[in-house]
Amino acid sequence: MKRTILCPHCKSALNEDILKQRDSENVCLVCGGSLIVDVDSCVESQKEKTKWYYYDGAGGILTTTLYDDEEPLYTFNAIDMKDAERQLKEVLPNSPLVNNNSPDIVRCPRCRSTQIQMVPRKFSLLTGFATNRIDRVCVKCQKRF
Repeated sequence: MKRTILCPHCKSALNEDILKQRDSENVCLVCGGSLIVDVDSCVESQKEKTKWYYYDGAGGILTTTLYDDEEPLYTFNAIDMKDAERQLKEVLPNSPLVNNNSPDIVRCPRCRSTQIQMVPRKFSLLTGFATNRIDRVCVKCQKRF
């Protein structure tokens, strides 16, 4: 047959006839790893997992950066944001990031706080004195939105 098999672990080329003579058709002679390749393991190894950190302060923050002044509550190895949120939901189901049961509550886009204050816009000569616009301002971080 003279077929050559490539080991997925050590990348060494092995002859199929030699493997049959040694009664190790599924085991690499160099590294001892399995020569059977799973499709799921190849797809999973191609996608790179990153480390995600969940901080409890300020309404819950899920990020890939490690802060010096705060210690993360949980650390995850996930492929993307959705995978990290799924893992967070398994570990902490009452998290404000994952638990979005009340979409009618207005939250700050920066810190996810619900402490919002309505502030009228300032008047100027260009817009006039008859303006009725109101801005929302977060009490915690003073973000206008």
